[in-house]
This record gives sequence, C-alpha cells and structure tokens, in this order.
Amino acid sequence: MRGLQLRIDAGSWHEIVGPSGAGKTAVFDVMTLRRRPTAGKLVVAGRNIDRLGAEEVAEVRRQVGSCPQQPVFLEERTAVENTVLPMVARGQTDAAVDAAEEVLGFLGLMPQRDRPVGTLPAQQQLLVAVAMATVGHPQAVVIDGVHQRMEPAVRGVVLSWLEGLRDDGTTVVVLGRRPMNRRSNPVVWRLRDGNLERTGEVDRC
Repeated sequence: MRGLQLRIDAGSWHEIVGPSGAGKTAVFDVMTLRRRPTAGKLVVAGRNIDRLGAEEVAEVRRQVGSCPQQPVFLEERTAVENTVLPMVARGQTDAAVDAAEEVLGFLGLMPQRDRPVGTLPAQQQLLVAVAMATVGHPQAVVIDGVHQRMEPAVRGVVLSWLEGLRDDGTTVVVLGRRPMNRRSNPVVWRLRDGNLERTGEVDRC
C-alpha cells in the first residue's frame, strides 16, 4: 500500500472496511505500532514516531489498546489475570484489578473472573480480548475484525462498551469487512486497491 492518508482526531470513532486481503491488518499493525511505515509520517497520541527511540515508542504503544484478529492469551491464567496485563505494562498496578473488574462486569464476565481463559467458550474468549484492549480506558482502542466472529447479542454488548469509552474521550478505530457501529454516525473509510476512500455509507454488520 502506498500513499495512505488518514487523520483520526481524539475522541472520534472511525471504521476502516474492506474485503479480505485488502490490507486491513497491515493498517492495524501500523496503527498499533507493531510495525513502522516504510515512508511518510506516523503521529500517534501527538507524538511523531519517527523522532522517538525504542523506549519512547513502547511508551506510546502502551497508550493504544489493541485487539488483533487472533487474540493472544495466557490460557492457563484466569480472565482477570489476563485483563490486568495491559494495566501492569502501563505501570498502573494499584488500579489494575478494579479496572479489570469494571470492564469484565460490563461485558458480563464476572462469573468467569477466576476461570482460566483456555477453558472459556469461544465467545467469552473474544470478550476477554476486548477487555484486555480496553481496560483502564486507554487513549485509543483499535479492534481488528474480532466483532465479525461475535454473536449479535455479544457484539451489541461490546458496541455499548466501546461507545461509552468514546463518550469518555477514547478514540475508537474498528477494522472489518463492514462497519460495526451503525448507531453513532462513525467516520467510514473504505480500503480498496491499496487506497483509503472516505464514504458516508454504513452497511449492516
């Protein structure tokens, strides 16, 4: 992909949609600082990534909650133990358990709080992945397609949680074949042939 230009303001909701193979995961990797673009400029949380050293990049990355297509868990650890990990990485250990219980409670996972993630049904594992991406209200959250594997009721709960975060100032970016949020007039970008086109069309998920 070449020549992509995308500006995402703080506290906004953006959807990047396109068919399989369009490059959504590559965009996800750049947005979440898993890889750097080979050209151009990338500014995240007000920081020009090209001007930062490795430790500073890691600090910015910790401000971005991310949920990849294939979430990674410590499967023998419990739901709450997995959910606190991003808070621990940010150095917010004192608030970690309370923050984890907040998101697990909203997502309906408190009965599974102390169950190993590897023993949970697939839908609940997806909820744990969202919990890990959003715990502690990071500055931005980027979701790569996991909502497409959720049952409608589960997806609705996740949507409500993400909308609440956005209302509190968190930037939300969702990548998928079709937009997730059909309620709040998101900014929709269509990824096609390596280009991003802004569109007002909101398809049903």
